[in-house]
Amino acid sequence: MCNKRLLFFDIDGTLITDDGRRIIPDSTRRAIKLAREKGCLTFINTGRVFCNIEEFIRSVGFDGYVCGCGSYIRLGDEVLYHRQLPQDICREIAYACRRYGITSIFEHSDVTCYDREMDSSFRDRIVNYFAETTDRLIDDIEDKDFIFDKFSGWYTDESDLAGFKAYIEPYFDYIDREGPFCEMAPKGHSKATGIKYLLDYLDIPLHNAYVFGDGNNDLPMLEYVDRSVCMGGGSELARQAAEYVTDTVLGDGIEKAMRYYKLI
Repeated sequence: MCNKRLLFFDIDGTLITDDGRRIIPDSTRRAIKLAREKGCLTFINTGRVFCNIEEFIRSVGFDGYVCGCGSYIRLGDEVLYHRQLPQDICREIAYACRRYGITSIFEHSDVTCYDREMDSSFRDRIVNYFAETTDRLIDDIEDKDFIFDKFSGWYTDESDLAGFKAYIEPYFDYIDREGPFCEMAPKGHSKATGIKYLLDYLDIPLHNAYVFGDGNNDLPMLEYVDRSVCMGGGSELARQAAEYVTDTVLGDGIEKAMRYYKLI
């Protein structure tokens, strides 16, 4: 396995357009298929949890998944790693989000949760989006199945963002996603730790890894892996961190980057 090359792809803004249309270009499907035929192992590496990866994305063809910012790692049908937070802590954090004015989506590998009492201008739009990508939504913090691995939040000028950051610090790393949007990754977990886990598990050297991303939650993997690609239109920090900046999603950016690195 030591000669295998591992390719890691973010989803939104990388594999698919992040303009609401969620388009996967034919060039991306073609490039990933060809890379696998040449012996590369391909992985999704996303902030999304596993249950929120739709079938049209999985159908592209991947050997495994790093989900929830490195908190869930899957190779084929086998779950290699899953970091889970105790349910009582999950509930405490959800009530804290209510106190600090952070409208949140709480994401677990099997279920997506939110707080129906948290009424904000964001809530309905967010819930409607996640209702399209998950099989089960829970809207009650006290539901017997309420639990999450990581979560995302939206805030306003009325939110106590500083207090919220201080509260979650023992449990989660705060990621600024630009705009009124933030993402909370489990403490000590990131897209980079997910890559390291798989490289160690498969006994593959770091220089055989390639990453493709576009946003601030991709920074850990863009900085960790030398052969790193930022999509055209990516965040300024992502562009600075990447070794190579390619074209946009619809500009065949994935295929162009894979040709640049002679992966296809």
